Amino acid sequence: MTPVTLHLEYFGPYRDATIDFTRFMTTPLFLISGKTGSGKTTIFDGMCYALFDQTSGTDRKAPAMRSDFATAADRTRVTFTFTHRDRRYEIIREPAQTLNKKRGQGLTDVAAAVTLTVYADDREVTQLTKTNQVRDYLQELLQMDGKQFSQIVLLPQGQFRQFLIAPSEEKAAVLEQLFNTEIFARWTEQLKQQLKKDQATSQTTAAEVTRLLASLQWTSENEEAAQTLIAAQRPEPVVTLMAAQQATTREQQAQLERRLATAQATVDRLVRQDEQEQSLLKDRQQLTQYRQQATELAQQAPAMDDLQTTITALEWVQTRQPAWQEREQAQRAQQQRQADQQQAQQDLMAAQTALKQAQAAVEQHQTLSAKITATTETLAQWRALEPIYQRVATLEQELKQAQQIAEKRQIAYRQAQTAWTTNQQAQTQQRAILDQQAEIYARQTKLLQQANDLADAQSQAATLQQQVAQQADLTQQISQITGRLQTAQSAAQTAHDRAAARYQVFLRHQIVTLSAQLTPGTPCPVCGSTTHPQPAQATVTETATEDDVKRAQDQATHATQQADQLAAQLTTLQQQLNANQQEHQTALQALRTQLSVADTMDLAAMTAILTQRCQEQQQAERVNQGQRAALKQAQTQITQLTEAAVELQEKVTQAQQTMQQQTTTVDKLATTLTTEQQRLPADAPTRTEYLARVQKLQDQLAADQQMWTAIEQQHQTAQQTVLVAQDRLATATKEVTQSDQRVARAQADLAAQLAHPVAPLASDTEAQVAHWLPQVATLPAKREQLQTFQAQQARLATLIETLSKRLQGQAKPDCEATQAALIEANQAVTTLREQERQLKNLLEQNEQTTQRLRAVLDQQAAALQQTQELTELAGVVNGDGPNSKLGLERYVLQTYLRQILTVGNQRFQQLTNGRYQFVIDETPAASKKRSGLEINVYDDHVGEQRSVHTLSGGESFIASLALALALGEVIQQTTGSVDVDALFIDEGFGSLDEDALMTALESLETIEGRHRMIGIISHVSELRDQVANQLQVVANGNGESTIRYHAAD
Repeated sequence: MTPVTLHLEYFGPYRDATIDFTRFMTTPLFLISGKTGSGKTTIFDGMCYALFDQTSGTDRKAPAMRSDFATAADRTRVTFTFTHRDRRYEIIREPAQTLNKKRGQGLTDVAAAVTLTVYADDREVTQLTKTNQVRDYLQELLQMDGKQFSQIVLLPQGQFRQFLIAPSEEKAAVLEQLFNTEIFARWTEQLKQQLKKDQATSQTTAAEVTRLLASLQWTSENEEAAQTLIAAQRPEPVVTLMAAQQATTREQQAQLERRLATAQATVDRLVRQDEQEQSLLKDRQQLTQYRQQATELAQQAPAMDDLQTTITALEWVQTRQPAWQEREQAQRAQQQRQADQQQAQQDLMAAQTALKQAQAAVEQHQTLSAKITATTETLAQWRALEPIYQRVATLEQELKQAQQIAEKRQIAYRQAQTAWTTNQQAQTQQRAILDQQAEIYARQTKLLQQANDLADAQSQAATLQQQVAQQADLTQQISQITGRLQTAQSAAQTAHDRAAARYQVFLRHQIVTLSAQLTPGTPCPVCGSTTHPQPAQATVTETATEDDVKRAQDQATHATQQADQLAAQLTTLQQQLNANQQEHQTALQALRTQLSVADTMDLAAMTAILTQRCQEQQQAERVNQGQRAALKQAQTQITQLTEAAVELQEKVTQAQQTMQQQTTTVDKLATTLTTEQQRLPADAPTRTEYLARVQKLQDQLAADQQMWTAIEQQHQTAQQTVLVAQDRLATATKEVTQSDQRVARAQADLAAQLAHPVAPLASDTEAQVAHWLPQVATLPAKREQLQTFQAQQARLATLIETLSKRLQGQAKPDCEATQAALIEANQAVTTLREQERQLKNLLEQNEQTTQRLRAVLDQQAAALQQTQELTELAGVVNGDGPNSKLGLERYVLQTYLRQILTVGNQRFQQLTNGRYQFVIDETPAASKKRSGLEINVYDDHVGEQRSVHTLSGGESFIASLALALALGEVIQQTTGSVDVDALFIDEGFGSLDEDALMTALESLETIEGRHRMIGIISHVSELRDQVANQLQVVANGNGESTIRYHAAD
């Protein structure tokens, strides 16, 4: 994969910038330079965003890369072109953004978009526009994601230097992220969690066994033996003992069931006997009750006879009730017809009186008809003038409108004349602005030169400030290491003293031991004498073995090495500080010269002056920018004003013509109006007065006509009312005669039905009927009462006869004795059933507990074996084994690190002329966190390993560079991704002296330049002189940056 071009539109600080990578295809190395924050790394962000819809860092998200100065009319877009094998790929990606609507006013949210076009021999092969399709296609093509692309193509040099000296724990975190080895950590954690789970399960199972053993129910014979076995934690014998107890309990249960069956038979017999005796006693009680009820009914017999008589009378009256009701209805109808006849006579008299009054009103208003005729004739004469009045009113309205239009056209003419004059004045003003054009552009050229000078000065000032910070950091490190060195030297001396003391103790102990083994005549191993007059005796109790002495000597050696390492670091840091201070003074004097200030002025004062000049420069640029905008606007205004002047002149001419035409129309309308007004009579009123007179005549005529119509209507209504009253009176008289006849017929019929009454209605029959009629409604209830009495008498007679026959010859039963025997028998059964329930519960509970106990014991045995195996496996995977502190994940990470160091050593040895190579520190560490990933260097000059902490600044840079290049290559090999013919190194060159810088650049050209294009992203000024081919990012001071190219001569 080879980058070709990158086009950034409103992306980061770039408004419209194109990076042409083909300019550097023939050069192995080029520099991407610019001030801090100018947008150097944004170039790589653009490549990552175009390919993977993400930036190269975690602190910058893709939507946030839209330029701050972009307006709603500016579309953010990144276009990246690259080649791979024989094809060219162009990818265009736009983030989600808010832009102006294409139609109408307002804003609209535009969704993210991407287009990937593939070309073969400049011919389009395919084009993809869907996000998922583009993602899958690029993943298949490149075989890597955005994160891996950043790791392979962009090397953050400072981070790799930190990685080089970081402890194993920090290296592990980085490598785990790079190679995705968290799966091994998850496996380890899963094993640990499973082990914890199994151990917890074992504890739960043991607790369950204890609980089950405690829940077993024992008989008094087995209680002591069972508790002894439980206390001895022997569950299997407990289960055997419980099985024997269960067998004994089942025999007891069978005996108890036989006794219970005998007792239950006795209860059943007594229950049947008690039921028979209770039934006999109940019959005797009911017979006595029925006889009492029969006596009470016999006492009600006279009242029932009277009730029978009443029922007979009510039934006779009920049959005469229709005739009685018919006579009452006829009498009520007769009274109503007589009242209607009287009302009709009164209505006729009132109608006749109203008719006389209406006739008198007609005679009184005979003159009103003549008045209506005269008013109608006068109104017709006035209405004849209406067309003339209407014509005059129309002409007056038209004349008024024409005069208003004429006035408006006069105003339009004056406005057009004024606009044309204003246009001419504006042209004069804009031409005066254009006369300043040469002076404004000359000032712009001068400001651009000043801006470049200030940018260089700012870059120098930033470098000086960084040097000051580096000096402070180095001074602090020197102070810290000086203190640590003193502590380490003191510790080393203490360790050496302790080792010497341990060795003396060891020697004294050895001498005493040898003295104890001396025998007469045997030469002394120290002096050779065969006589031993005074062997050495032990005077101290302290002892020391050879291992103790070796351990103390190793500790002393280790302490001395730490002190030596700190001393070497201190020397290196002091050298770096001296070099930095010398470089700082040279750059400081150069900045004084550039700013033309005194040689004694310090950096803070020059920074203040530089800030002030930058502010003045920005203010001058804003003024010049405003002036240039005014020039551009003036040119546009003159063009627009010239075009508008022609239109305005035409409007003046047209407005003058329409004004004259409207004046002629007004004159014609005035003449016509005068002619029409002369057609009216000389004494004719105004139109308003005319309309008022006509309206008054119309109102008077309508009132008179309404009154005359009402009088005639009232006379006709009175005549009609008299006729209707006469008809109603005749009808009412006829109905009175009919009602009299109906009353006579009803009275005769009722008298015939009352001729032969029953007792007690023998005398004054009609009055008796009136008395009994209200009680006819109670007749059903009285009948039911009599029938109920008769039915009760019959039922009681039958029951008494039946019970008397049933009880004949039966003696009174002794129920109390039978019930007492039944209670005693039930108590015996209850006692036996409770004993049976207790035995059954004991059997069931112990049986269930025993079965559960056997199952849990089987599970416990299997789980114990599994837990033991899992414990051993988890210990090995977690690095808790006796022979190794490396866990599974740390072992895998160490394997990847060995691959990286193997590849890195090829470059590291070449860069150091074969002196150094990376090795992994195999020294066992005290803890797992510090094991497996510690890096040392083998120094061929001294023939042994050294800590990477002892490398100088330049050596550390070269080591970290070799490590970074190797890491990218290993990642590329591991993921199987395509070869990327480009490499970007981000910063990291500021700590190198001139020789180290030259070595690093030559090495990059030699090692990597043959294979791919290398871009160094840095703001270090020395690199500008060392690297001829440059891509310069120039910040304009207003948040924007532009691209410049600088090629070798």
